[in-house]
Amino acid sequence: MGKHKIKSILILIIVFLITISSYNTLYANEKDRTVKVGVYDLDPYFNIKPNGKVEGYYKDILDKIIFNINKKLPINKKVKVKYVKGNIPSLIEDLEENKIDMMIGLHYTNERKDKLIYSKETIGTELLGVYVNKDYKDIKSLNNKKVAFIKSEYESKWLMDELKRKGTKPILVWGENLDQIIDMLKDKSVVAIIAPVNQKKLSRFKKIYEFSPGPVYITASKNSKWIIEEIDNSLENSTKHEKNELEKIHLNYFFKGINSKEIVTLSIIASTCVLFILIKHIIPAIKVNKLRKNIKENLSKNRYKLYYQPIINPKNDKVVGFEALIRYINPDGKIISPYFFISDIEKCNMTEELSIWIFKTVLEDYKWFKLNTNLKNEEFYISINISYNEIRSKEFLEKVNYIIDNDNDFKSKKIVFEIVENIESGDFKQIKSGMEFLQSKNIKIAADDFGIQYSNLDILSKFDFDVVKIDKYFIDEIKEGNFNYELIIFLSKICKLSGTKIIAEGVENKEQVNIIKNVDSDNIFIQGYFYAQPQDKEDIALIKISKE
Repeated sequence: MGKHKIKSILILIIVFLITISSYNTLYANEKDRTVKVGVYDLDPYFNIKPNGKVEGYYKDILDKIIFNINKKLPINKKVKVKYVKGNIPSLIEDLEENKIDMMIGLHYTNERKDKLIYSKETIGTELLGVYVNKDYKDIKSLNNKKVAFIKSEYESKWLMDELKRKGTKPILVWGENLDQIIDMLKDKSVVAIIAPVNQKKLSRFKKIYEFSPGPVYITASKNSKWIIEEIDNSLENSTKHEKNELEKIHLNYFFKGINSKEIVTLSIIASTCVLFILIKHIIPAIKVNKLRKNIKENLSKNRYKLYYQPIINPKNDKVVGFEALIRYINPDGKIISPYFFISDIEKCNMTEELSIWIFKTVLEDYKWFKLNTNLKNEEFYISINISYNEIRSKEFLEKVNYIIDNDNDFKSKKIVFEIVENIESGDFKQIKSGMEFLQSKNIKIAADDFGIQYSNLDILSKFDFDVVKIDKYFIDEIKEGNFNYELIIFLSKICKLSGTKIIAEGVENKEQVNIIKNVDSDNIFIQGYFYAQPQDKEDIALIKISKE
């Protein structure tokens, strides 16, 4: 073999080895990488010390989760964490642009759902408080006054809506961090601040109101989906000891006053009553039983209330119907959205019971609308939300049938059941049977959130819906000629053939109204804040629809 041939073969071997080595290195880097976590100064969640050290609840939670993950990984695949400091708005931008890998404590929003990856489990529910000097006694006294909040993921519109519900409309100003807005309150450039509760720095101020923007999650960039999968897997398969460790961290930050001796005593008593192996079944059962008791008590004390959002015909600005939306009024009179309590009802398998209560209440309220509003001589319907599970339930259908048979005025009422849950292919026959039974009883069926997940054209071809509700996702970015607009045109043509009505949800501005109004269809209606937000029926006794 010639020298040139040997040289060529050696070069090929070297290139091959380098390629294999590079591949292995890349693969190792993918699995054994340093995760860049965005942190911000917001005690007690994150606390950045003058020396740069990061402390706080989120940091301790993440450290424990990463520790549990690394226990099951080989030494060369361990996950490492590097903290990147900044303010919340800039860190969110970095996360969306894949400049950092992860953040902790973000809320789930429609704007972010396609940009970021969220953990399956929440890591808590943040509470915000309105803090003032002693000059102000209640939240209504803040009307037209300057109120500061931390510029973060809390949008001013959301805060304004929450405060407006409590009867006040302040002038919102923002600061970069907690210290900045506290300084504003100290020098009286603002009369109040909105900040997370459990802050030592706020102990000198008076808290006049408390509310929650909802649960928060661990969130990753699109390029770092793998770390969220590792976290989800770790939490789903965590041992009892690992769960207790995470719970201890939570108690240490937010329930420091709890008596540890009492917890130990209760644990000993419980262990004498049941076998240790059954504890994991007994404790959840106790929690569910307590929840069921609370829910039944809330029903008996009328703490649940229906709010109604009008549905409008944009061609003549007339009301064609309402959607009934459940709310909870807590003992302090605060109105709570279903986002914060419906999961408890689902855990207790009480959705059917609640739906029956809603159905009965809607039938009574239908008569109220006829007697007390300017809709006496108008045709309108009221819709309620139900799930596919209820349509499959023989017991639920029997209860609905019994209510209808005992309501002498039912034929004069128009009721729609909006199906709000995903459907699986194996359920088609059973669900179709339930839908046809309800339709035979003069109840219309609506497909809610059209275009999201399983609510698509395939579903329309399999079921005979009376109403199709287009998800807000398609309305937000609607413009003449774009995909969302063409989808509505296409859908209106299909529905026109079958006489199916269309409702565009989440309409919030005049431009959206004009676009929908110009669709060549008499069967397309509008629901959204442009016309009206959900209200107590007494607040909409006289239906007046704004045209501006």
